[in-house]
Amino acid sequence: MITVTGVYVPDLIPEDGMERLREAVSEERKQASLKFYRQQDAQRSLIGEALLLQILRQRYHLSADSVSFAKNAYGKPYLDEYPDIYFNISHAGDWIVCADGTVPVGIDIEQVRPIDFAIAERFFTASEYQLLTKAPPQQQLQLFYTLWTLKESYIKYIGKGLSVPLDSFAIDIADNGTAQLCPPRPDEDSSGSWEDHAGQICYFRKIMVDANYQLAICAAEALGPKPLVMLDWQELLPDA
Repeated sequence: MITVTGVYVPDLIPEDGMERLREAVSEERKQASLKFYRQQDAQRSLIGEALLLQILRQRYHLSADSVSFAKNAYGKPYLDEYPDIYFNISHAGDWIVCADGTVPVGIDIEQVRPIDFAIAERFFTASEYQLLTKAPPQQQLQLFYTLWTLKESYIKYIGKGLSVPLDSFAIDIADNGTAQLCPPRPDEDSSGSWEDHAGQICYFRKIMVDANYQLAICAAEALGPKPLVMLDWQELLPDA
């Protein structure tokens, strides 16, 4: 079963809160957090690891001392000694989210803000870009982030990140809002090959976390009806 946990991050955490967060993470993460120029970046780094360690402790009964992290060739982290436990973390603006389970999973959250739609023309398939430009103007921004988060969640699911061209696969969104992976049209130019994706079995899900954000999950199994757990950052503190 896939679970998604979201943590709201205030603009600035008091210094005593930062110190307690550093007590909840590895020494490596603690030292890395001291090198950030912006406190907000240090907060995200600390909360991301503190959240994951709490999930591993509460759901999988693994202590921080019993796990070590490694990265695949594309930079996706995984648990070195527990290859059957999967997780993925994403953050944007005021939110940090983590998806975990016993099957591969990818998650992406984005803050909805005005963008240049030339980004879509550059990175989306021609059919996705056409879908976007034909949508009513008041719906285009939300549709852009719907497609973007779905595509990002997929490339994080397969563990290859942005080494995978986003126009080498398409996301088809049905009238009922469900999404599925599909090949680009035969007449569409692509920066990559559909053969890299053919045979992938994955399930997409959009989750509402905040009216100003979009969140998408891609996993090797369908998500249950209530996959989202919300936490306050203070619940991640030692002995909270």
